Amino acid sequence: MVRLDAFPSAEARHLILTSASLRLAWKSWDDVYIVYQSSSAETHVFNETTALILRRLQQGSIAMEALRNWTEAALGIDQGELGAEDFEFAVGRLEELGLIECLDEAKAVQ
Repeated sequence: MVRLDAFPSAEARHLILTSASLRLAWKSWDDVYIVYQSSSAETHVFNETTALILRRLQQGSIAMEALRNWTEAALGIDQGELGAEDFEFAVGRLEELGLIECLDEAKAVQ
């Protein structure tokens, strides 16, 4: 699992999509998102936070702390209101599934 405090600077760590996330089929019901991952032939159930993170990364790489701030804004909650544990769990789950990857800043800008 990716932990924000596991690195000297979370701002220097960027998240990107992997090729496995390019062909996802989405279906949503209220705040539950069913996502079929064709590369693994698996279906995943995501909450709104996890779905928003994945959707934002479709626009390009972003620093983890900036992603957390963006996610809070998209959820309509105040900055700092999204618990670090909840954010880290969502990011870690997406990384475990092979849908995102955490890079240091030098690799992310290449």
